[in-house]
Parts: sequence; C-alpha cells; structure tokens
Amino acid sequence: MISTYDFQQLDGILKDFHTAVGIRISIFDDEFNPVTEYPKTAPAFCRCIRESAAGKEGCKKCDRDACLRAAKLRAPHIYVCHAGITEAITPIQLGGGVLGYAILAHMLPKENLDDAVENACAIAEKYGVAHEKSRAALGEISVKTEDEIRAAATLLDAMSSYVNLKNLARWKDEDVSFEIDGYIKSDLSLPPTCDDICKRFNCSRTALYNLSMRAFGMGIMQYVMYCRIEHAKKLLSAGKSIADTASECGFSEYNYFCKVFRRHTGLSPGGYKSKTVKSGGAKSPAIRSD
Repeated sequence: MISTYDFQQLDGILKDFHTAVGIRISIFDDEFNPVTEYPKTAPAFCRCIRESAAGKEGCKKCDRDACLRAAKLRAPHIYVCHAGITEAITPIQLGGGVLGYAILAHMLPKENLDDAVENACAIAEKYGVAHEKSRAALGEISVKTEDEIRAAATLLDAMSSYVNLKNLARWKDEDVSFEIDGYIKSDLSLPPTCDDICKRFNCSRTALYNLSMRAFGMGIMQYVMYCRIEHAKKLLSAGKSIADTASECGFSEYNYFCKVFRRHTGLSPGGYKSKTVKSGGAKSPAIRSD
C-alpha cells in the first residue's frame, strides 16, 4: 500500500455518511484492499455469497475491476456487482494519482425491484445459496430510486474531495507515484518514454507497470498519453492554436495529433476548441453507469 489514512476521523465520517444516506460505505486503498467500512459487518446476502470460495473470489475480482474503472474514468460511476447488487464508486485523488476508492455498496433499484431480486437470487444459487435463504437476506439491502442512487454517488464524490481537504488520506513518504506524475507533467512537449521513467526512478518495467496500474488505473504509457491529451484539452479550451497545442503536447506531426486527439475524445481538435471556447471551458464528466 502506498497510501495511508487517518482511520479514527475517517470512521467518523463514514458513520455520518451512512446516517445521512442509509447506504453502506467502504474505503479501499490503492491496491484494492478494504481499509475501513461502515457498518463494519457486511449484510447477510453478501455473507452468504462469500461462504463459497467462488463467491469470495468473485467479490474480490468485482471490487478490483470497479477500482480500475474508477481510476481510469477519474469520476464516480454506478454499476451492478457480480452478485446482482447495485453499487457506486469514486476515486480518491491527489496530485494526479489515486490514493484509494470510496464505494457505496449494497443497493437495490426501486424501479425494477422484483426483477433485481430475482436476478440476485438466481446468481446466489450458482454460488450454492438456496433461493429462500438469499431472498430473505436481500431484505437487509437498501432499496433506493435511481435518482437517490445517482444523488448518493454525487455525494460520495464530494466526500472523497473532503477526505483530501482534511488530509485524511495521503501518500506515504516513500511513495514515488506522486513524483512520477510530476515528472511526466513537467515537460509534456518532450514526453518521457517508459525507459526514461524506469531510469529516472531506478525501477524495472514490471514494477513501473504495477505501480502505474495501482496509482493511475492504466499502464504507464497510457497514462503519459492521457496527460498529453488532458493538457491539449486545456490549451485548446484556452484558445491556443491547434499547431501550438500539438507542439506543446509533444506531437511533431499535426495530422497524427489530430488522429490521436479524435480517438481519445471523439472530437477533432478544431471541433473540441470551438465547442469548449463557446461554452466557457471543458465540462466535468458526468456519472456513468456500467
């Protein structure tokens, strides 16, 4: 783990959050391991699923996949877990890296509750849980409307920002991911190669890749490209010419820059510039459902 937490204050915030929204909340670290949660005991349905080795492994993989998506999206999103339960997750970010993840767990949608319950029971049977047992256990799961779930995800994202503001989560002194992020962004007109970063921080390609996946949610060269495109978006939104933007982001060929920018954003640089300059700048990404 390369991040550290103030557990006492964090537990108090989770308890207050649960009291306000009535949904179980968990914090995971940068290596996708649970740090703390409230309430401390998982609901009966989840305990039933985890009684089997396959169910326990399924929960672990599902949490990991959700964390990786959140790190890549850099935004909250709502999804259905491997056991059929609705959850929401948001990354806890600092200085371009991801310190951890906040997860709203164990919800059922009110709009199609009967179908959701039947689906969860059917999945539970595959893990060896009797239909009657899983249906009874699902009675403990919070039932929320889609609007309530989306609102809770938005509040979850605000809480993750509060965790940073109050310094309840921070990098360990020995962590290098924050330094790598700064090194990459120090001069995007000459973006570093993988070998450059390995040499600068005295690490192997494998170690760098693993650290990058934990901290940034993607491979290191994917992250370098992500930083270049994000910088290009800012420059274009500020009115910078396409040619100058390409140069400042390390693209020596104008046409190649346009091709890569479109692939990452869905818009040409000119189209993006026109859209964002007219609207007063780029907008924050919306919550996505998976």
